[in-house]
Amino acid sequence: MSAAVNAQRKDFNVNIFESSGFAGGRCRSYFDKKMGIEIDNGNHLVLSANKNFFEYCQFIESVKTIKKIEPIFNFFNVKDKKHWNLNLLDKKYPTWIFNKKKRIPNSSVIDYFAFLKFSIVNKKTKVSDLIQNSNIFKSFWEPFTLGIMNTHPDEASAKVLSNVLKKTLFKGRDFCYIYQPKINWHNTLIQPTIDLLKKKDNKISFNNTLKKIIIKNNNVEKLIFEKNKIDIYPDDHIIFALPLSGFGKLFPDQKIPLEYNTILNIHFKLPESLLSLFKSEVVGMVDSLSQWIFVKNKHISVTVSDANKYDNLSANEIADLVWNEICIYLKKTIDLQEFRVIKEKKATYHQSPKNNSLIKNISNTLKNVSLAGDWTQIELPCTIEGSILSGKKAVELLKI
Repeated sequence: MSAAVNAQRKDFNVNIFESSGFAGGRCRSYFDKKMGIEIDNGNHLVLSANKNFFEYCQFIESVKTIKKIEPIFNFFNVKDKKHWNLNLLDKKYPTWIFNKKKRIPNSSVIDYFAFLKFSIVNKKTKVSDLIQNSNIFKSFWEPFTLGIMNTHPDEASAKVLSNVLKKTLFKGRDFCYIYQPKINWHNTLIQPTIDLLKKKDNKISFNNTLKKIIIKNNNVEKLIFEKNKIDIYPDDHIIFALPLSGFGKLFPDQKIPLEYNTILNIHFKLPESLLSLFKSEVVGMVDSLSQWIFVKNKHISVTVSDANKYDNLSANEIADLVWNEICIYLKKTIDLQEFRVIKEKKATYHQSPKNNSLIKNISNTLKNVSLAGDWTQIELPCTIEGSILSGKKAVELLKI
């Protein structure tokens, strides 16, 4: 979608071919018939440092659909039943680290010197290499890394996390506000994009999977879709905005990562009497299966990243485990509510230094092609920000 919008901004006529019946991928929202409410396919923690996200919303005129939440990150430890928060309201300098009452529980000033290790990082370094013995590993580094990279600190690239820290926490309060949709991600990102593209008579073909490409003299000559075939003329340009696994099928000679990480999103429909018990719109969960709770319209949504070990559990088993933790958080015993479990088994590739190196070494020699997708931006994690930036760069890289 980002590639299409940026191509339109450069006065290209745009034709979009989508393999599924809907636009937006992991940002889509839909009406869940079982619960009778609209839910997001997945959750996204967007921060005010994500300038490409905000600029995109400005262009598609959806800024009014975003709510800006203060940079106070609330956490709950399920095992010891303690609440605490990371308050980043200090404008520039993190003076809170010198205040025992404001610091992360059971931490000392020295624990925060680990942040300095992320100033200069080797591309082969993993996150845990820098913070192995930290007293705030479980309470901060683990949920922070999992939430951003969908990869455990023991495997996640420290270089990528360093880039995130430099754009957010290191720059202070103004870069750490939380952006969330007032209604849902479809209303904020997808529908405004579709409306903008259709206004300019750009076409979208749904349920039309790309099956094969014909290449001649380093140019794509023909695209063979499930429904039709498209001849590519000398003035045409192609942007492949494919998931990494789909890219690998079309370009089998490219060496790509084969390890992927699952993301679970568990949605619980709740009455207002229960929703009102949540004092924060976003809650980080520690020492638990649940990792992040997002409080939404008529429901809550719980995210579990790097969730491969739960791939074989049923939806009922997952919902029971997570709901038990919600009850602990609420200090109440409540019957399991209506739920929906969404299991994305290839949500992102395993963002390790080794796999980042594989992505970096992917070569595109096709003259009339550029690539888009969050996975193409190796300096960033696989997020909305990376996805939007990839579309922008893909248009800029077209060999015109």
